[in-house]
Amino acid sequence: MKFTTELITLDTDDGIALSGALWTPSHSDAKTAIAMFPGTGAEYYQPLFIRLGEQLAAAGYRAISMNRRDHGQYFGFHPLHDSAMDQRYAIDLLCGRGASQVLMAGHSYGTVTVPYYVAETNDQRVAGLILLAALGDMRRGSMLILGGQERYDTVIAEAEEAVAAGRGDETFLIPPMVAGYPPMVHSYNVFLDKRGPNAQVVPIDLIQKVGDRPLFAIRDPADPFPATLPPAQAMLEAANPNLAYQLLDDKPTGQKGPNAHYFDGREDEVFRHLMEWMQRHGFVT
Repeated sequence: MKFTTELITLDTDDGIALSGALWTPSHSDAKTAIAMFPGTGAEYYQPLFIRLGEQLAAAGYRAISMNRRDHGQYFGFHPLHDSAMDQRYAIDLLCGRGASQVLMAGHSYGTVTVPYYVAETNDQRVAGLILLAALGDMRRGSMLILGGQERYDTVIAEAEEAVAAGRGDETFLIPPMVAGYPPMVHSYNVFLDKRGPNAQVVPIDLIQKVGDRPLFAIRDPADPFPATLPPAQAMLEAANPNLAYQLLDDKPTGQKGPNAHYFDGREDEVFRHLMEWMQRHGFVT
């Protein structure tokens, strides 16, 4: 099916411009649409979302990929709640274009913001959740990034001290998520909000608060990102019986690499499994 691709900008109520891409089938009366949201440091135009957007539109579904305010280099400067609430604008647009229900899809840190949004709002327009490279507990991932519990506790104490001294908006560096990536910049306030011991960044908790909506999670076993590693799958499956978790076949080399976190070269497999799940739950064109 033919489709069009449109670059969009959506303005939030507090004046922030959110960029994205919208794929629209030429002839389709599908009432289900898909809204996709990126992970830490990522953008709406990441290759996985471009490929999925095109494939979904060719299959007859309207799809959008949209940045939150904490996209790209802004990740360490905006708190979770404000950023997650931005996702409403994509849902508003899709429903304004004719959809009656939306599937929310998040990649990596987007697997935090998507269930967080639903848990906070119970938006009845959201019919299901899709978790790509699903995280289990971002706090655990942060602890592993920093080098262990002792170092994590030290950084938490330093951040709390800075906030108490009125320096919460000052920034500092934390190590990269995987070797070879650049270090990440956070303000002390946002570090505690997104990575602190009380941060609400735990999908294994959040997906217990999304009602009876169906959920789909998928991961490449070569993914080395800390918060996706076992026992994340087992904990997610135990947290919600409505979750279908798809672990892709392990490639013959058995070697882990950061590209696997983005499903590089395996986008078609992701699409095929996603379509099978959508069809099982009646999300058909």
